[in-house]
Amino acid sequence: MRILFLNANLAGCGTYHRALWFARICARHGHHATLCTVARDRWWTRHEWHEPRLRVSEGPRWGYTWLPGHGSNWLDIFWRWHELRTGSYDVVYAFEYHPNVAWPVYAALGPRQILLSDWCDWYAGAANVMRGNRWLHAWDRRREEHIRHCAARISVISSALADRARAIGIPPSRITLLREGVDTTTMRPCDRASAKASLGIPADTVVIGTLNDGQALPHLLSAFAAFAPRVPHARLLFIGQPPTSFLAHAARLSLSHRLVITGRCSDAALPRLLSAADICALPLEDTCVNRARFPHKIGDYLACGAAVLLTRVGDYPAMLDAAGAAYVVNSLADIPDALEHLARDAELRAHLGATGRAWVARTLDWSVLAPQILNFVEGAPTPSSP
Repeated sequence: MRILFLNANLAGCGTYHRALWFARICARHGHHATLCTVARDRWWTRHEWHEPRLRVSEGPRWGYTWLPGHGSNWLDIFWRWHELRTGSYDVVYAFEYHPNVAWPVYAALGPRQILLSDWCDWYAGAANVMRGNRWLHAWDRRREEHIRHCAARISVISSALADRARAIGIPPSRITLLREGVDTTTMRPCDRASAKASLGIPADTVVIGTLNDGQALPHLLSAFAAFAPRVPHARLLFIGQPPTSFLAHAARLSLSHRLVITGRCSDAALPRLLSAADICALPLEDTCVNRARFPHKIGDYLACGAAVLLTRVGDYPAMLDAAGAAYVVNSLADIPDALEHLARDAELRAHLGATGRAWVARTLDWSVLAPQILNFVEGAPTPSSP
């Protein structure tokens, strides 16, 4: 089959990873796949790169943020419309509903082409607040839900989104739960002492690591502020380039001197940088957007052997807690005490790191998920989501 994957994100960001691996799995099993995403640093031109039976097209970024939710770059939308109209695709797999995903589908999908939809975030009224305007909320919700009704089959990332799909009238037979995967071959532990040394951090320093997550960062900083006086040698490692709001919040909490910031890093450097963290924490508030999502970074934290600390929000903390593969607490108020407990118990950290790595390799590695993904794309009968 010829399959077109449409992703709204900038290359390397968010759902891009999920769409790329779905495309890779299909290509590695004999299908011809094309993935359309958005270039990070090309404003007017496209860029392509290839793997066997897979073509990745990074469209121009110009206009990407013109509409709420992004994905509104007109040059890229036109190119995707042309690609869909002329590419003789059998299947079009739309990842979310943003303009550069939905509009080419609505304008160019042929009667013999099968539309699949992936639902992996709760946007309308959750991630997208639309400044509290109820008319904009209604418009956004209509956009988010309409493409699901158009699709022959829907993949969802969580039970919360499976419930929502059924609630808007999608038959359960058209809904399949496909978990988020992890590339555990690339994302693997490196020597922790060497990783710390490369960042100028003493080997005996307890390091709490994080990647950017807008839902978690304010809670993590507040928890670290409460925890920091108890373990004066601990440091908070931010991998990537932090938003200015994060730096300002850290300054207000008098934590700037306790931060280690790597700046933007390559995918190749990420395993080594994550390996410098003794603990990776993702404290999330219990909201519908957090119950519905699976932050891709959790899988990377686990794969790189850190002790992972989570709040009990959504499907994945419950799965990890049942397997003894993460330290899971019931509320945000529990995070400072949990950080202290982990900081003082190296044996527990080592156990959680090894158990978490083993769990994610046998449960969420892309090779483990590949048969379910292929069955869904090819239309083979699959169990509907719970």
